[in-house]
Amino acid sequence: MIPIREILVPSDLSAESEQALEHAWALAQGLAAHLTLFHAVPLPDHAYPHWAFGHGHDAWVEAQEIARECLERDLADLAPPPSRPARVVVERATSVPRALLTFIRNTQPDLTVMATHGRDRLSQVLLGSVTETVFRNAFRPVLCLRQPEHGARLPYRLILVPTDLSPASRLAFPLAALLARTFGAKVVTLQVQPTPTLSNLIASPPGGEAQVPTEATLWKFVKPEFPNLDLEARVQKGHVWDSIVATARIEKADLIVMATRGHDSLGDKILGSNTERVVRHAPCPVLVA
Repeated sequence: MIPIREILVPSDLSAESEQALEHAWALAQGLAAHLTLFHAVPLPDHAYPHWAFGHGHDAWVEAQEIARECLERDLADLAPPPSRPARVVVERATSVPRALLTFIRNTQPDLTVMATHGRDRLSQVLLGSVTETVFRNAFRPVLCLRQPEHGARLPYRLILVPTDLSPASRLAFPLAALLARTFGAKVVTLQVQPTPTLSNLIASPPGGEAQVPTEATLWKFVKPEFPNLDLEARVQKGHVWDSIVATARIEKADLIVMATRGHDSLGDKILGSNTERVVRHAPCPVLVA
């Protein structure tokens, strides 16, 4: 079981970022992890010559100091007191996503906790957002936070772990097991047999349809990764991302844990992976491994 020792919380100083910090703080206490709060003061590329010198530079420095004061105040308001000291990092950046990705690659946090803004409305979808940019490109676990529809957030009581039975999907299992063990949560593993489409019919083995997995097959695949945990295996038929979201809603899942790379259809490659769709529409936080 892999440990989580370093948790990163990027902040844009919004109310959603404050909630992400509170959630990450609770995780850090349960996992005995160190917390880093990161903010990048944005600077548009075209404005750089005006900001690099003179009054523009002074204003930039002031914005940096104000951001640091806000983040340190947010940390001071958290309770209980930290088991390990937290730190605040404020940088200047012409591109916030690029600065954040660079920081993640340089520091290699075990988990990055980020807020998502809203659900389903066109102006608030994740596509093109900083959060989506990070979980697509950081190659590190990212927890995309939103308030669960049923109200609870921590401690986790039910964790949903989708899998397509591929080796790539197993990347999510150690994190799911760690969180389930830490918070005493039940784990529900889910394999969705996709509704037949032209693309996956073409991908079927010659001479017949692909074998449909059973719950026994799924249990055998996941059980070694979740020893001594309350574990349930389910197999369903339907549209993959929609079935995952519906199951999370029906079961009142507190968290979905899934890998970002699996066996997606041609349509998924064009329109976005099942993981990205789950993040956009899920009724609870999603941890992308």
